[in-house]
Amino acid sequence: MTTLNNDKKIYVIVHGIRQNFDKVKSMLIEKNINKENISMASLEKAGEIGEYVAMTWPPMAAKEVIVSEIIGTNAEGQGMGAWSSIEQKEIFRIPL
Repeated sequence: MTTLNNDKKIYVIVHGIRQNFDKVKSMLIEKNINKENISMASLEKAGEIGEYVAMTWPPMAAKEVIVSEIIGTNAEGQGMGAWSSIEQKEIFRIPL
């Protein structure tokens, strides 16, 4: 498993199923990710290039967490909110 830079933020996307946030946060902490840098993602503002995203997948019946690095932006993005324009590179997956 690739190690994440603990100086960078990691945003958790739970697709509106808020009870998954604490579970995902605990799983990330078990992977030695700094708990101070883990926060719930917002629809209004996406993360910056070089930061990370931990997204439950699939959205309505999550079976895993996909951890990705934000590598760019794309004005042609599809989806909801600020995150729709973010380009990501998958780093690893964690069973939920």
